[in-house]
Amino acid sequence: MIRSSELREIYPIYCYTPKGDTVTFASLKKLIGTTAKVHGIPVAFEFNEITSSKSNEITVEDCLVVYHPKHRQDYINIVFRIRREADIAYISKNEYGISPRMKSTNMFDEASKLKNPIRKVIEDDKELEAEKRYYLALHAVFNFLKC
Repeated sequence: MIRSSELREIYPIYCYTPKGDTVTFASLKKLIGTTAKVHGIPVAFEFNEITSSKSNEITVEDCLVVYHPKHRQDYINIVFRIRREADIAYISKNEYGISPRMKSTNMFDEASKLKNPIRKVIEDDKELEAEKRYYLALHAVFNFLKC
């Protein structure tokens, strides 16, 4: 289970659908998986739950976690939540976890500061830049998503 206090919202995606039930975690997983595969970006998925508490009341909601299959614990994961109001599905995209190599908690801001690939880098920098490139690639995948 994931605690809602551990999530950092990146930005919401608003989807209008004639039927609110057409946006599901399964359809979102399929869209992300297909788009990532076309672009050669490794992704893995996990269905999980988010818990939050307000005034002694605990709320549990479902979520979809997207992560790098080889870096489950040391890369930042993305958590999608779906909320519905009438015919509008609100999909929240959140960062979850920490990366020991990243200084900032906002992976897309940090990834946009890639170093010049021409200069010689030490091994640690190569790992950091590989991680940043992964976040940039994921960001591009999410920009392709259409609900």
